[in-house]
Amino acid sequence: MTKFLSQMIQCCFFAVFIALLLTGCGGPTVDKNTRLVERIKSMEAAVENRHVDDFMAAISDAVETERGWGKKDIERMLRLQLMRRSSVHIHPQLKSIDWRHDGEEEAEVKLAVAMAATAFSLEDLARINADLMLFTVTFRQHNGEYKITQARWQRARPLDFL
Repeated sequence: MTKFLSQMIQCCFFAVFIALLLTGCGGPTVDKNTRLVERIKSMEAAVENRHVDDFMAAISDAVETERGWGKKDIERMLRLQLMRRSSVHIHPQLKSIDWRHDGEEEAEVKLAVAMAATAFSLEDLARINADLMLFTVTFRQHNGEYKITQARWQRARPLDFL
């Protein structure tokens, strides 16, 4: 019985030691730009993998667009774009991040996005059939996640990706 109790105490100390070690190795906190870029990359992956629901999770229920579209309209447009292609390849190019009110709550992001049915590099843009768009979106932090609250877009040209 004493041997069993001793082993149990050792296991508990080992578990506590591992827990303390893991919490101490958390590393530096990720800065706001990195968190926002990671969100954009996860949205890109969601579209390429045709996970519309994952993409839409990054859109606020109260999103505003200059065209008066709501979240359901954006979802319909995305589903239509995905139906038009057998596969989807996206190249987003981050143009700028402008943090508003000197905080981490809200940022305006400008992106140039190329989307095509075949794999491509940005050098191929002038020669391939790709949809090229310029997006200006506002991300606002809600419960620790950035969501798009405002969106504007227009057609882009290959030169917009330089």
